[in-house]
Amino acid sequence: MTEFTPIYLPQSGPNDVTAILVEWAKAAGDRVNAGETVAAAETTKSVFDIEAPQAGHLYPLVAAGEEVAVGGVIAALSPAAASIEAAQAWLAAQQAAPTHAQPDSAAGAKAATKKAELLAQRHGIDLAQVPAGGERITEADVLAFVAGGARGEGRGAAQPPRPQHPTTSQDPRDLVDDRYPVNRIQRLLIIGGGNGAVQIIDALSRIPQQTAVAIMDDNAALHDKTVAGVPVIGAIDGARAAGMLAAGDIHAAVISVSTSIPFRARIFAEWKAAGIPFANVVHPSAVVGMNVAMGEGNVVMAFCHFGACATVGDNNFLSAYCSIEHHCVLGSHCSFGPGVVTSSRVHIGERVRFGTGIFIEPGVTIGAESVIASGLAIWQNIPARSLLKARLGYTIRSR
Repeated sequence: MTEFTPIYLPQSGPNDVTAILVEWAKAAGDRVNAGETVAAAETTKSVFDIEAPQAGHLYPLVAAGEEVAVGGVIAALSPAAASIEAAQAWLAAQQAAPTHAQPDSAAGAKAATKKAELLAQRHGIDLAQVPAGGERITEADVLAFVAGGARGEGRGAAQPPRPQHPTTSQDPRDLVDDRYPVNRIQRLLIIGGGNGAVQIIDALSRIPQQTAVAIMDDNAALHDKTVAGVPVIGAIDGARAAGMLAAGDIHAAVISVSTSIPFRARIFAEWKAAGIPFANVVHPSAVVGMNVAMGEGNVVMAFCHFGACATVGDNNFLSAYCSIEHHCVLGSHCSFGPGVVTSSRVHIGERVRFGTGIFIEPGVTIGAESVIASGLAIWQNIPARSLLKARLGYTIRSR
């Protein structure tokens, strides 16, 4: 088999677990030099370049637009010309090969895939502590363990018994809400049980008219657990959500995932077609000016601002301290990092993703499906499907 050297997805920020491979700067088979940029990737906060660790012929193993775990193999380098098929066969062999047991691992610990091992090394995790969903520990198992560790779970620590939550089908009647439906609290189903769900639940704790009653997430490791007291009832299931809506168990849904615009747009379209409404969750500290027109399914975090006569579409996620100024038009399915500030009369298309700390001059148009990196000041119109990157850096010296 041809000899290959892997190119791993680097970790751009300390909290990044995944990133989206935005584009390849080189084609399959191209000769690249050590340190040469071969691809660009994006996280919720930045767009960054990926460089070749050594010279060789490049063979991408991940398609543009695909989400990849930090530490995952995205490409292979060979000293001589080879083929994509040979690189794919090499990667398959690497993933299929089990790792050797650690000397201090518990007896009977399950083997892990190569990708799981690399990801565990990246996060400093002992694989002996990671529960396996199958015969081997996989990358998904490690990611689930990382997510659990962020809540103080996983890591082998003993956990107190979780409270038992009755199923919504036991007794859907409410002696107050069903008797006074006009003023009843809106019961929300949150789609996604990660960090975005925590943000939404935090906002809802300050909104007396809304409450979270359940969460759906495709990560099986989260099922039957709770997030700030809200139960994760199972995988994302539109049919089940429609049944809960018909039974009165929920009144609307809200999507907590901000990192994947394709996911947000797909779930919103599918569930809307099934008759499931989406709620706007607007933090009480946000300021909404007069004559602001807002669609549905928007998540607006703390200290955001909408100027007078702004128009906002559906299913947008705005992190804290964003400002959409007066007479701006914002499309649907956009995602904003903290501190994105527009001047007046800005037009933003659909499915645009913003990093952190971005300033937009008056009257600028930003085309649909663009990606805007952190730390930019934008003063000219941006065509659709553009990728804007900032070259930022700093030097740390000892005093």
